[in-house]
Amino acid sequence: MEPEDAKAVIENILFVADSPLPTAKIVTVFGGEMTAEEATSVLGELAEEYEERSLRIVEVAEGWRMQTRPEYAPWIATFFKMEKGQKLSRASLEVLAIVAYRQPITRAEMEEIRGVDCGGVLRGLIDKGLVKTMGRRRAPGKPMMYGTTNKFLEFFGLARLSDLPTLDEFRAELGDAIEKMEAAQANAEQAQPGLPFDGDDTADGDTADGDTVDEEQAVEAESEEPTEEEQEDDSREEPGDEQPSEEQTDRDDIHDDGGDTGDDAEDDVVTEQAPANESLVENDEDSR
Repeated sequence: MEPEDAKAVIENILFVADSPLPTAKIVTVFGGEMTAEEATSVLGELAEEYEERSLRIVEVAEGWRMQTRPEYAPWIATFFKMEKGQKLSRASLEVLAIVAYRQPITRAEMEEIRGVDCGGVLRGLIDKGLVKTMGRRRAPGKPMMYGTTNKFLEFFGLARLSDLPTLDEFRAELGDAIEKMEAAQANAEQAQPGLPFDGDDTADGDTADGDTVDEEQAVEAESEEPTEEEQEDDSREEPGDEQPSEEQTDRDDIHDDGGDTGDDAEDDVVTEQAPANESLVENDEDSR
């Protein structure tokens, strides 16, 4: 087949195809009349010719596709009465970026990076055809691994995963924005209460208000004073401070009245008999 005829056939195939066509599939259409190198050469020529047309032929998602130009997107969106492109939430973009750069990756690893559950977002991306399962990892529990699909490459206009922008490219494109974001994050971390930072007068334990120190000392002093219950316990432990009860006092009085023995009892008897002897002596003297 002549090169011009082969070019026209490939052009029509790309026009009717509803998804990017790999070079191997295009070669299969010709039934062996064209090699992969010849097909790649024809596709390159078509792509150069379409640079000056309203449509273009690009390599995307490991294949070739004829598509419209971005500058005509507003009119096309109006024609289909739909918004431009398919919107993804911030959470979906975060998970999709993690899967794209770290694939194959398990759900537990995604959640470790994000710090939150990724189950619902991951199911949504699978339903949209942007993420797919890639088997199970040889680890305890055999967790499922996930990766991106060709629709992901098609959605973002990438030919292959190696075309994903690197961190350095992000910094070159969004240098000022990244610096401002990092500065804002640093300021937010310094502004957290209870965490001292450079320039904080209270970082060494000094308080800005002297009244606060006095109040704290007063609270500590009150906490050191014994409570009424503690005082009662202390008084119980000291035997010298015990006061006798009324029953104990009555018993002691009874014991003193009739229970004295020994020398104390003899002394009482002698004291009582002494006045009687003296009166007898006086009577004897009078009789004489």
